[in-house]
Amino acid sequence: MSENKRSEKASLRERLCHTLDIQPDIFPGGTLVEIRGRNSVTVKGGGRITVYTDSEVRLLTRNGSVCIRGSRLCCSAYCKGATSVDGCICSVSFEEAEE
Repeated sequence: MSENKRSEKASLRERLCHTLDIQPDIFPGGTLVEIRGRNSVTVKGGGRITVYTDSEVRLLTRNGSVCIRGSRLCCSAYCKGATSVDGCICSVSFEEAEE
């Protein structure tokens, strides 16, 4: 099977969630990102903070990273696998892990 077809194939987690009609964040090890307006983002299931400035916060996750960009950003909570970032949020992006 070619490399492109492998990357297009759905993961076991995605197939199970689709088949059983359940949300993927129920499974352990998943990442849940909750955005509240333009002022608060909470990432559950994230790991360590790799970038922390007043304009960007980047969190390492199991499958890559979550990057939050904006202004006056600050990490208001960081405990038990959950991180809350407050400030003026401009964008939230997901980046795949490099293999």
